[in-house]
Amino acid sequence: NQKSRWSLEQLEHAFEVEARVGAPEYGATVHIIPIFAGGIGEGGYGSQIRWDLRMFRRGAMGPTSVDKTNLLAVGCSEDEAESVLAQVDNACDFLKRAYPTLKVGIGEKVKALEAEVKVALPAGHEATREEFEV
Repeated sequence: NQKSRWSLEQLEHAFEVEARVGAPEYGATVHIIPIFAGGIGEGGYGSQIRWDLRMFRRGAMGPTSVDKTNLLAVGCSEDEAESVLAQVDNACDFLKRAYPTLKVGIGEKVKALEAEVKVALPAGHEATREEFEV
């Protein structure tokens, strides 16, 4: 039985955040949904939380992305759309600080691999290293 890395307070508050957006007739809502992740080699199941951002609207099946075009399509003005995007960014930034994401673990693994590769390769191969985003 593994011990959770999350406090009781964190687990109690790890739930979907939802807000209505646009004109009422569209019934549109923006959702920030916690997705518990992690595996045996990543600190255990549920050891990481990734926050997924989506928008739902009445009459359409499945989520759409939260972007300016979709917000305008549900009746938001230009200013409203910009405001919603800023609020969503702020909320996601806060949640990512409160609940570390998989990127933290992957970044640490990449640094460890880079250190191992530098030791294994002869000098001069550093310039052939490809850059990638995590």
